[in-house]
Amino acid sequence: MMKNSYIKQKRKDQNPVNHWKIFEGRLVFLLAMVILAVVAYTFILQQAYTQTALKTEIERDISSADAVHKLVNDRLGRKDFNEIKSKADENTELFKNMSTYMNEIRTLNSTRYIYTANRNEDGRLIYVVDGLDPSAGDVRHPGDPIEKEMVPYIEKALSGKTVYSQDIVDTTWGPIRIS
Repeated sequence: MMKNSYIKQKRKDQNPVNHWKIFEGRLVFLLAMVILAVVAYTFILQQAYTQTALKTEIERDISSADAVHKLVNDRLGRKDFNEIKSKADENTELFKNMSTYMNEIRTLNSTRYIYTANRNEDGRLIYVVDGLDPSAGDVRHPGDPIEKEMVPYIEKALSGKTVYSQDIVDTTWGPIRIS
């Protein structure tokens, strides 16, 4: 019997089980799983935050656009747009009043671009009054043609529909949201 015990003991010694290596492997695996879980959780939170922030920003933009629309609509009438057709009309009192008023609204509302548009005699869409400060480098003058990427939105607006772009529109002025 003694001999049998000695053989069993010898075999254990020949193939020693390193418990530290097994523990170390399990620890590394567990740590990797924890890191993966934290990364996944962070990604999910970031996506939820981004969606919420975007929705909030769109709602704020729509609310702001509606307020601007009401202010401009209450003050300016359709006949005002028909009287301003070319750059020469910038010297009229009507244009100066409209431009000043729209610039004030734009500044109070923290909006970069507010402008009015109409059709000229040829049926092309043109700027009427740009709400930018007249000394701004990118101000548009009465009669300047509307950029082609804006035409579908303005066509829709001139047909009486309210327009809110859900996406950022890439324009010659840069990326904007249209309301």
